[in-house]
Amino acid sequence: MNAQIERINNYIQTFNVKQDYVECHHISREMLLDGDDRSIAKALATLSALMEQAQKKKWAGYKKLHKKFLEQLDEIERFPFDEEDLRLQLQLVDEQVENEPQDSIIPIQLRK
Repeated sequence: MNAQIERINNYIQTFNVKQDYVECHHISREMLLDGDDRSIAKALATLSALMEQAQKKKWAGYKKLHKKFLEQLDEIERFPFDEEDLRLQLQLVDEQVENEPQDSIIPIQLRK
């Protein structure tokens, strides 16, 4: 379990500070391969892919992954980050995508 906590801390640092969503995806893949909580690892993989699509302004992929991520989030009993805050931030990104798709998105910040 300590390894999972370490990977989650590494994920949040990579996600929030470096905004390296590809590396985040690799971290979540490590979590899957090492037997960490599968539902959390899959959701984090989807979240990093979602943000990568948003960063590249690939809105069709973003919308598909957004829906998938929210479904995954609903299935997780104990998500390691502030779920309510994350949902609010995603809603703000959605509004930005709908109103100003040509602009770069404001990056999401994961909070514990």
